[in-house]
Amino acid sequence: MASDRPRRMFHPLLAGLLGMWLGQRATRFWLAGGQRRPTRPLPATAVAAGPVSITTTAGIRIHGIQTGVLAIKTAHAAVRAPGLLRFVSIVLDPHWSPLLPVLTWVIEHPTGLVVVDTGEVAAASDSDSYMAADPVNRWIYARNIPLFVTPAEELATQMRSLGLDPAAVRTVVLTHLHGDHTGGLGAFPNATFLVARAEYEGQLRQPFGAVASLWPIGWLPQLVDYTGPAVEPFLASYSLTPTGDLTIVPTPGHSYGHQSVLLHDGDCSYLFAGDLAFSEAQLLASGLQGIAYDLEAARRTLEQTLAFTRRTPTVFLPSHDPQALERFARRATVVR
Repeated sequence: MASDRPRRMFHPLLAGLLGMWLGQRATRFWLAGGQRRPTRPLPATAVAAGPVSITTTAGIRIHGIQTGVLAIKTAHAAVRAPGLLRFVSIVLDPHWSPLLPVLTWVIEHPTGLVVVDTGEVAAASDSDSYMAADPVNRWIYARNIPLFVTPAEELATQMRSLGLDPAAVRTVVLTHLHGDHTGGLGAFPNATFLVARAEYEGQLRQPFGAVASLWPIGWLPQLVDYTGPAVEPFLASYSLTPTGDLTIVPTPGHSYGHQSVLLHDGDCSYLFAGDLAFSEAQLLASGLQGIAYDLEAARRTLEQTLAFTRRTPTVFLPSHDPQALERFARRATVVR
């Protein structure tokens, strides 16, 4: 009978090699330099910008609203390791991005107020108590995604400062269900919430990302199936208005069923892109996020988005791009 000793040795050898690899990666992270974990008090440059408002050529008023800031690991922002080791590399990475905005969008459409993502609330600044009922996400957010939000920065408060009543919001489109995009759900008691079916069903199957314990009691979104026509090169759509000027398109990859919102304004479009990419620069470089749930889907989404920007002048507005509000104010389209 052949000895099973080589088989018994295989697992310790594999574990040892994996440990060496992780150790090397960790050492490289430590020696690479970069930002350190942000702490309070925040520098003056991190203070949230006030709302930025524009009127489109069609007369639609849009408000870009920053609800605080967050930081992410450098390995969260961009791929630093293969396969599932991407997630290990995020945990091990001691280096952080600069502070990034948490952006939301309010559209005063003739058919009613539409909100894209709800940002975060001040309680999220203390994730240990905020997420006490969810130990997995409490650990993830506290150690990997610190948030800094004041009461004055909450979406509902800033809307009221603009003369807009959160109770009058007709529709809230959630690009995805990660906590920094859903913290303000409770501020919109009369809205219909639109979430991609794949996103809702997928997030409920995993223990991290969506913080369901913070959703309003009994909260149930309307699940989106993309039954509308293609918005080339996006293969399908979901119209939010009878005229089709405001549509949702599927942009998966960052999460199970990530989606984005397109506002068509004559020869120009505004793409409210959630976490499709963390910045316009990442989009232009076709850069993949380390945190992306599905890298292949993310790659296809980036290709489709770039192809769309080649067809149509597009103001690209992701949720965490420090330059997004400035581009929005100038109506600056993607330049390739």
